[in-house]
Amino acid sequence: MVLPVLVLACTGDVDTPPDGVLPEDRFSEVLLESYLIEAGSNQEFLGGRVSAVSPDRQYTEMFDRLGTSKEEFDGSFTYWSSRPAEFKVMHEYILNELSRRKDELAQ
Repeated sequence: MVLPVLVLACTGDVDTPPDGVLPEDRFSEVLLESYLIEAGSNQEFLGGRVSAVSPDRQYTEMFDRLGTSKEEFDGSFTYWSSRPAEFKVMHEYILNELSRRKDELAQ
């Protein structure tokens, strides 16, 4: 019985990311917004409507609005992307949310 207790003690709480890493739900929201910024930038690159706001400024505004920073986002991206199962769930959420938003715009 000692071995399972030691394994659990060494692994810690798997549901709680370390300090400086956004929780899964918050990171999903920030990642979704970053994908929207990138999609807008790619659209401009391909000859779409040009925004008066640079992607760098959009990121700064997004981080301020969502109460995080580039450093926290980068560290969170590294943390969550090293956990493929959780990262896949986040991407499924993001795809569903993008689809929902697209459907709302179409109405």
